[in-house]
Amino acid sequence: MDSKKIEKKCSCGYDKSHSMIKPKCHYSGWGWVLFSIGMSARPIRVDFVCEKCGEMIDSSTELVVLKKYVGR
Repeated sequence: MDSKKIEKKCSCGYDKSHSMIKPKCHYSGWGWVLFSIGMSARPIRVDFVCEKCGEMIDSSTELVVLKKYVGR
């Protein structure tokens, strides 16, 4: 078995490290309230979506990942 993790790719052939793959953050209702008054909020889920084909190649609800996208 190969010890390397296989990166998911969209049908265009892009993986998460490519500039065509953009994070799409999803927030709770409370998160949207914070944004409306000018504060940052941590998302509840981040989807990684190809800008070209629109395919979602990965999604995460892990706290470590969510912290990277606070306020985006």
